Amino acid sequence: MLASCSNEDKQIDVTVMPPETNIGAETFGCLIDDWIYVGGRYTDNYGNTPSINFTSNSAKTEVKVRVKVRKYEYITFTINKVDWEYTFTDAKYILEPNDGTGASNVRVLGNGTVEITRFDNTIISGRFRSYNNNPVSHGQFDVKYWIKD
Repeated sequence: MLASCSNEDKQIDVTVMPPETNIGAETFGCLIDDWIYVGGRYTDNYGNTPSINFTSNSAKTEVKVRVKVRKYEYITFTINKVDWEYTFTDAKYILEPNDGTGASNVRVLGNGTVEITRFDNTIISGRFRSYNNNPVSHGQFDVKYWIKD
């Protein structure tokens, strides 16, 4: 299982896409309906869950992604590897209101392609683009991870 983390003390400019890197810079950015969404600036309410999470099966053929982009707001999707091609599926924008109901508002964002630019023992980086006219036009990520026992 893979996991990643982010440093909440970093200054994240939410008005621009982060630079595209493959050094484990702990960045995530995407455009949804021409609005910028970035990760890397929050932890959970207890201060112990990173805002950019990548979790993989042991074969690294499926990677679950969850990024906190605003307080109570997340983008989630799954990166799938088939042969040497990667896609993302089941992309969603999730609003988990802090109203005590436990109900979430979910917006489906669609599917697309992923180009992995680095995937080694410590870093996963890449860019993604949606199919057709889905709300997510494109994005990128660059995170460090570790193997959880």
